Amino acid sequence: MSARESDHRESGTGEADGLDTAQGFVAPGFEAVRERFEANLRETEVGAAFAVHHRGRLVVDLWGGVADPATRRPWAAGTRTQIFSGSKGLIAAALLRLCDSGVLRLDDPIARHWPEFAAHGKDRITVSDAVTYCAGLPAITDRVVGFADLSDARAMARALAEQKPVTAPRLIYGPWTMGWLVEELTFRTTGLSLREYFRREIAEPHGLAIDWCLGPSDEVATVVHDDAFAAQYDRFNESDDPLTRAIWANPIPFPKGRVVWNEEALRTAYIPAANIVGTARDISRLYALVIEDLHRPDGEPGHLARAATVRDALTLYVRQEDPTLGFPFAYGCGGFRLKGTPRTGVDADMFGHDGGGGSAHFGWPGAGIALSYTPNRLLDIGNDDHRAGNLIRALKSALRDLDPELRQEHRAIRTSRGAGEAVPA
Repeated sequence: MSARESDHRESGTGEADGLDTAQGFVAPGFEAVRERFEANLRETEVGAAFAVHHRGRLVVDLWGGVADPATRRPWAAGTRTQIFSGSKGLIAAALLRLCDSGVLRLDDPIARHWPEFAAHGKDRITVSDAVTYCAGLPAITDRVVGFADLSDARAMARALAEQKPVTAPRLIYGPWTMGWLVEELTFRTTGLSLREYFRREIAEPHGLAIDWCLGPSDEVATVVHDDAFAAQYDRFNESDDPLTRAIWANPIPFPKGRVVWNEEALRTAYIPAANIVGTARDISRLYALVIEDLHRPDGEPGHLARAATVRDALTLYVRQEDPTLGFPFAYGCGGFRLKGTPRTGVDADMFGHDGGGGSAHFGWPGAGIALSYTPNRLLDIGNDDHRAGNLIRALKSALRDLDPELRQEHRAIRTSRGAGEAVPA
């Protein structure tokens, strides 16, 4: 943590004196972001945090509400939250480091480092294929997977190596397998687990409270969702298509009638693609470090990687509608999610990854923005969750007021469209 960030944390208002009141701070010009965050607390949230870095400086650091509804424990400055598939963006950050150190290349065939993976014609599948859901391995398809199996990453990787790939379409997203593939590649090339590598190379050097597994219960927010949230998966669980069921019901990530992610077995499990926990402040800081690396002179060592390594990772690899989810995905060569539908605007060059239930974690390199939003209440993002979108719109408005060039760009976009902004992808 920088000295400036430490000063800001100490100048916050401390423990919550009202659950609808935001704790923390916003820099001058970002007051509307606080207003929107507090509106979310009143209208929708159980508890949440939102942090933004602008050109390396922490300008928004807000938290509020309840971290644990059962005990009414308030959300604190250091409360960490599980970010589900937001974990995949942090795996992509670790992959930057692996590639910059020379132990991996994005265009390497996976079998170069993991010979068993070549079975069933998978000898040409590359690292980029694996992290962009283009390897034909969106799920374990030939055996039943239970929650206890999810944390045995090496066993799941062996199962994927033995499995025949799905040949079409090119991109098929799945919630678990990307993490197991990168876990095995990390072990094969460094002798470390992905978790150990991330901790040693990224989290500890930069003082980031980011890790897998939920840890002590008083430091981590309780996951909150109801059966209405879980019901969004019914169309997958009940599908006539075996592949769809394998992706989304083997196992069901959010079963009805129980919040499995609060149970001890999963709280302490290591599931690479799904259960990173961190503060919004630290996750935002990590994306800010990547942006700083991208803007360095070519050849200069970075926090995580040299600029050329970051550029390669952010270069578009695939843009396609996902066949099971039914909306467009786009991924850069290194596994960061990009804009599913291209458009101009302050966030046109967005990269990062969102998480199931509503968390959002992204960088906008052109604007120098890194952000992270971490709620503990999970909502169906396709229908009734506008929390992150509302915060991002308030952030865009603040940026336009602060930057005349962005204000002029916004006028041009509104004129060309004849309407307001779309909700961010």
